[in-house]
Amino acid sequence: MAKIAILGATGFVGTALTLRLLDLGHHVTTLSRKPSKWPIQHNNLKVIRGDIATGQHLNEVLQGADCAYYLVHGLAENAEDFEFLEAKGATQFAHAAVRAKLRKVIFLGGLGPEEDISAHLRSRHLVGDILGLIPGAVLEFRASIVLGAQSTSFEMIKALSQRLPVRPFAPWLETPCQPIALEDLLAYLLAALEVQVIGHTVVEVGAPDVIPYGELIDLVHKIEEVNKPKFLLPAMDQRVMLPLIDLILPEFANIGKKLFLSLSYPTVVTDKKAEELFPDIVPRPLEVAMREALAESQTSYPPVWKGDFWKEISEHTRQQTMQGQQQLIDKIKSFTAPYQEKIMSRIPRRRKNEN
Repeated sequence: MAKIAILGATGFVGTALTLRLLDLGHHVTTLSRKPSKWPIQHNNLKVIRGDIATGQHLNEVLQGADCAYYLVHGLAENAEDFEFLEAKGATQFAHAAVRAKLRKVIFLGGLGPEEDISAHLRSRHLVGDILGLIPGAVLEFRASIVLGAQSTSFEMIKALSQRLPVRPFAPWLETPCQPIALEDLLAYLLAALEVQVIGHTVVEVGAPDVIPYGELIDLVHKIEEVNKPKFLLPAMDQRVMLPLIDLILPEFANIGKKLFLSLSYPTVVTDKKAEELFPDIVPRPLEVAMREALAESQTSYPPVWKGDFWKEISEHTRQQTMQGQQQLIDKIKSFTAPYQEKIMSRIPRRRKNEN
C-alpha cells in the first residue's frame, strides 16, 4: 500500500477521504495545529503538529510520500485577504512538494469560468495554477457544490429551505450549477491515485443534471414534501444583502458571504475529460444525491425570527402575487383590445325604443 499525505484532512471532504484511504490499507500522514484533538485514531495514521499558514513541518509530512492530496481551503478564514493566504499556503506546499519529489499531487478546486469570477473562485483557480507548477503529475479536480451531510454548502441549502417561510427568487439564483454527491467525488479522488496523467491536468466533475441554484431549495422542498411561495427579492447589488447572511445563516455567516457572492457565476462542467479519464465512474442523478444527503443529515434549522417579521414578509408576498396577476390581466387586455373592438363593431346596436 502507498504512503499518502493529506493537507486539509480535517475538512468535510478531507475527513471522509482519510477514512476511505485507511480502510483501503494506505498509510496516511497529515498536518494539524492540534494533533491531540484529532478526531480519527488509526495505526496507519500519523498526525504531525504544524500549520500550512507558516509552512511548519511541511517537509516532515511529505517525507517518503508517493502522492499528496491538497484539500486546504481558506473560506473559513476571517481575514479579508484570504486569497493571499491561500496563495501563500499553496506556494509553501509547492516548494515542499518539489523537495519531496512527489510523484503526484491531487487538488480539489472549484468549478467555474476562468474570467470575471468571484474572489472565492478566483482564489481556487490561482491555487490550482500554483500547484500546477510542481514537476510531475498534478491532477486538479474542479467541483461545484458537494452534496453530503455536514457539507457546508449542502447544510446552507437545507437551512435556507427549512428556515425561510418563502422561497427567495432573484436573477442570481437562476445561475446554473452542477453539484456532485460526496460518494461520487470520493470515487474520483481515490481513482486519481492510479490514473496516468502528464503535467497539470484539470478535470471538471459533477452530477449529470444542471440546475439553477434556487431550484436546489425547491428540490429540498419536494423531497421534504413542503410547499412555500416564491418571494421576489428587490433588484439590488448582492453586496447590499451580505448583512442578511448574519441573520439568516448565523452558523455559516463567514463562509456563506463568500459563497453568496459566487452565485452570479455558473459552476457547470464544460468538457468530457472526466468521462475520458474515469469511464467507470458514473455520478448519480442530482435528486438521488440530495435524497441521500438529507437522509444522512441529522441537523435541523428552526426559523431565526418569529412574529411580525414573517407576517410582513407574508403580506408582501401576497401583494406581489396580486400585482403580478393584475399585470398579467392588463397585458392580456392590451393584446386583445384590437380584436375586442372589431368584435364589438359587428354586434348590432339596440334601438332606443327596442325592448
